[in-house]
Parts: sequence; structure tokens; C-alpha cells
Amino acid sequence: MELKHFLLGVGFAFIWASAFPSAKLAVQFCPPFFFLFCRFSIAGLFSILLGTYLGQRFQFDRKSLMLIVVFGLIQNGLYLGLIFLALTKIDSNISVIIASILPLTVAFFSWILFKTKMSLLGFCGLIVGLSGVLLIMLQRVERDYEILGISLCLLGLLATTFSTLIITKININKNNILIVVGLQMLAGSLFLLPLSYFSEVWSVSFNVTFLLTFLYIAAFPGIIGPVIWFYLQKEIGAVKYSSFHFLVPFFGIGIAYFLLGETLTLSDMVGVSIIILGLYLVNREKKRI
Repeated sequence: MELKHFLLGVGFAFIWASAFPSAKLAVQFCPPFFFLFCRFSIAGLFSILLGTYLGQRFQFDRKSLMLIVVFGLIQNGLYLGLIFLALTKIDSNISVIIASILPLTVAFFSWILFKTKMSLLGFCGLIVGLSGVLLIMLQRVERDYEILGISLCLLGLLATTFSTLIITKININKNNILIVVGLQMLAGSLFLLPLSYFSEVWSVSFNVTFLLTFLYIAAFPGIIGPVIWFYLQKEIGAVKYSSFHFLVPFFGIGIAYFLLGETLTLSDMVGVSIIILGLYLVNREKKRI
């Protein structure tokens, strides 16, 4: 793996992990669906305009365009909508831990839906990783609001699993990557607008913290993160790319601690360790195939 790919992978892991504490901060000042609608509308238009300025073109066949729209609806509408709603009820470090098992769920559904090969080692990795999440959930059974938040995160995880499977079918290259990012964000914004209109009060507490948080989320997790994601998927492949997910729980927990003062219990830390072991086993299995 080239140094630039390694640095981009570490950068993506940091950006993705930082999105959860940043989102936790954002929902303290703005309703979650409305925040996401504004974020995707502005960032999506900016991405398309920037791509057009750089010479990128809307060159997609009908199938690719449909997949981009579906990806945006699932990834930005369902997944992030559920995650932001969950963050009104749980700490951000719990959400980032659950989100970090994405390679496990992708491997599982690839096995179920596409008959991808999986050995006993890979299957054991799935069981181990999911048991770590179960351990984290069990200590919260007496707090209904946290169970609800965790359940929303798990539904969001299911959504992003399918969007990850969809993205492998989209024809993405260096000549249209910003256009793809912009289109899928606009698709998500159109999905979130009616949800926000009918379920939320559009009340925003404007202050420096909110504005900086909005700009950061729109620019880094919103545009730069997806660009790196799409780029690495094509350049180094899904197997090597998935290795960087090991870093997400560590980055997420560290950022949540320094930014929001969140801490984890001993059971949480044990759960994180088990999840990382599961990720390692599944990733090692992928390299053997």
C-alpha cells in the first residue's frame, strides 16, 4: 500500500469517527432531520458546482444514476437520519462503536445475498464482533431511552450496510466523483425534508459553536470523507480499505472524551475490544479469499 493511500485511510477513519461527536454537539442546537437537510442541501450543491468548475460532467447511464439516488436515500436519509436521531438519546461514543462493525455486517449480507465465500474463521469473526455489541447493550437494559437510541443505531447500521453494497455497483471515477457525492447528498436532503417538516419544530440556536460544527460536518464528513471513501474503494479495493475501520472506535472514543467529556464503562471497553477482535478475524478472512 502506498503512503498516500495509508494516510488517506487514516484520515478517513478520523473524519468518520469525528462525525459522531460533532453530530452529538449539533443536535443540541438544531433538530436532527432539519440539520441534515440543510447540511446535504448546501454541501451537495457546493460539491456539484465545484465538480462542474473542475471540469467534471454528468455522464451517467440510467442504472448508475438510479443507484446514486438510491444510495443517497439510504445512506444520507435513513442511515444518518437514524444516527442523528439516536444521538438525542445516547452518547456519541456508543454510536461510533456500533457504526464501527460495518465491515462485519457487510461481510454477513454479502454471504447471504451474493453467496460470497466465508470460512469458519470469518463466521467466528462475525459472532465475536456482534457479541461485543450485545455486551454493550445488555448493561443498558434498564435505561429505556438508551435502548431506543441503540436500536436506532442498529437500524441505521443495517441501512448503511445495504448502501455500502450498492456503492460497489456504481461506476465512479476521478472524472465524476464530486458530482456523485453531490447528487447522493441532494437525494438524501429531499428524503429528509418532509420528515423534518412534519415531525420537527424548525428552531435553531445560532451561535459560534453551532456554526463551526455545521461547517465542519458539511465540509469534512460531508464532502471530503465521501470523496476519500469512493477514491480508496477504487484505488486499493474493499479488503485493504476495510482495515482502516479498526481505527474508528479508538478515534471516536478519544474525540468524544476530549470534545464532550464522555467516558466509557469497563463493560464498554471490553465490548470495544471484542468488536475489534471480530473485525480483525473478518478482515483476515477476506485476505485469504
